[in-house]
Amino acid sequence: MRKLIFLGLTFWLVSALCGQTPSLIICKGSGINYKEFNTGNSLPSVSWKWTFQGGVPGTSALREPTVSYPDTGLFLTTCQSTFSDSSKQTQTIWVLVIESVFEPIPMRDTVFCGSGITMNLNAGNNFRGAQYHWTSTDVNLSGKDTNNRTLTITQPGTYAVKVYSKCGSTSKSITVRQGVQPQVDLGNDRFVCRNANVLLDAGFGNGFTYLWSPGNETTQTIVANIAGDYSVTVSSPDGCIKTDAVSLIDSCPPVFFIPNAFTPNDAAPNDVFQPYLEGFTQFSMLILNRWGQIVYKSTDMKSGWDGNYMGKPAITGVYACRIELMGTDKIRRIYTGNITLLR
Repeated sequence: MRKLIFLGLTFWLVSALCGQTPSLIICKGSGINYKEFNTGNSLPSVSWKWTFQGGVPGTSALREPTVSYPDTGLFLTTCQSTFSDSSKQTQTIWVLVIESVFEPIPMRDTVFCGSGITMNLNAGNNFRGAQYHWTSTDVNLSGKDTNNRTLTITQPGTYAVKVYSKCGSTSKSITVRQGVQPQVDLGNDRFVCRNANVLLDAGFGNGFTYLWSPGNETTQTIVANIAGDYSVTVSSPDGCIKTDAVSLIDSCPPVFFIPNAFTPNDAAPNDVFQPYLEGFTQFSMLILNRWGQIVYKSTDMKSGWDGNYMGKPAITGVYACRIELMGTDKIRRIYTGNITLLR
């Protein structure tokens, strides 16, 4: 009879892993000094044949080999002893090699926006032999949850985790905070008449920022002077965001007037041909000369024809005009007629 003993290291016994029960747990990069010896009533052994899965060296014929383990894993060590009567006996032992260097714990301080908190905190370091312990100074944690790699939380507070093994430990503490949520109410949709000034207020908050659409204004309030859809996005210093929208519905019918002549002589008034428009959202205008050439075109309701063509004053005469309009009442209107240019 004989058995293996191991010198020079302190080891832990662990439960069954992958169908095998490790007899030794060591840290990656560590070594083991193996020794085979006989019990008092056995024949002396005279030669030894060692095989080390995952070890360096992988084999040995020494009675007391020293083996290092550069990689993690569960490895089998085998020793076949030959005795003085030429009989042989084989014994085995499982060695678990675990990580010796811990990864940074992948969690950070967090601001949570919304009415409730549900977050999964992760301690990382998912390797064999690692153990975890969660604590909090603000929240009572359930005992069954504190020894897992992840922790689901539903309350703000300070949370800490310790990751440890026989090779060392690391820890980290974070704070999960309920962020300030903006409250925004632009009111109900409402009817307005064009050119009416409506004050829209997104509400005050210390450090709040604002972004309106359309227009991209960044103030707490704006004055809407045309009908349409308006929205605002409000952000708190914690990064919490709230958006609200309102429709200002034009209840007055669109009005337009298109003059039939103008005098571009650099003397006001009537120096630019420009329709008078109220209550329209889209506009396009074409002006053509008697040969069908386009002398002016625009989609800008605020601009008009100054009487020039290709950088030079257009000749006096009659021009064809086509104007297409879309009103706030969603009705499309088309005007065609003639205009006279006088100098």
